[in-house]
Amino acid sequence: MLKQMWEKLDAYTVSAADGSERNINVRNEWGGFSRRLKMPVFTGWQDHVRMVGGQMRVLVSDRNWNNTAGVNNQEHWVAHALENDCEAAFFVIKAVDPSKSPRSVEWLDDTRVLCGKVTREGSQAFVTATRQVPL
Repeated sequence: MLKQMWEKLDAYTVSAADGSERNINVRNEWGGFSRRLKMPVFTGWQDHVRMVGGQMRVLVSDRNWNNTAGVNNQEHWVAHALENDCEAAFFVIKAVDPSKSPRSVEWLDDTRVLCGKVTREGSQAFVTATRQVPL
């Protein structure tokens, strides 16, 4: 499911070793850059979504998460969005059991992505959706 979604978004990430483009490792990376949308895209785990002021807000990165590869990947794309003052997107995904690591996907919404600004609060980064794009 995740592999197909990243393919649908025509997404990639970059190698930490040399900065070259490579496929997203769906096992432990949860973000990348969509050529199709021309912006960073993140997984928006359902248990990390909250409604704030009538808008969907999702936690996309926390420097305190234990998955180093995943956090480094997320932080790269968070920094990209913040440095370029650009929107980012996320798609909603539900874990079979959110307390297990690594997570397994129960379902994901492959019909749309939600887009908005990235904000940072301490160790955490969020995307607050202001619009959606059908896929």
